[in-house]
Amino acid sequence: MADPSSLPVPLICHSDLPFCALGPSTRHLLAWHLNPKRSQLSPTTYRLQDWRGLAEELGFTSQIDVDNFDQKDNPTIEILGLWSRLNPNATIGDVLRALTEIERYDILHFDALHAAIGE
Repeated sequence: MADPSSLPVPLICHSDLPFCALGPSTRHLLAWHLNPKRSQLSPTTYRLQDWRGLAEELGFTSQIDVDNFDQKDNPTIEILGLWSRLNPNATIGDVLRALTEIERYDILHFDALHAAIGE
């Protein structure tokens, strides 16, 4: 797993905030990047780099979970919503760690994400 200190400073500063502090526009920004299915695996952790990898990293590991999310119009939003309801102490940092684990550095270093989280 990548060293958390390699995350951009705005993300580190907000990683301890509760996940519920992440607004709808930021969640949709994540979904915009994660909803398109990708067939390639992350180079070092061998995880899918789309909503399926995020689901796995957030604890949704059964095939039935994946199949159910796949039926939704916006699987990333569904995953984040259910995960946050099941984990009331979830933080923004938990999602950032999941994105790091699936090696979606393009999202982690996306300026619009920094701005949205920093609001």
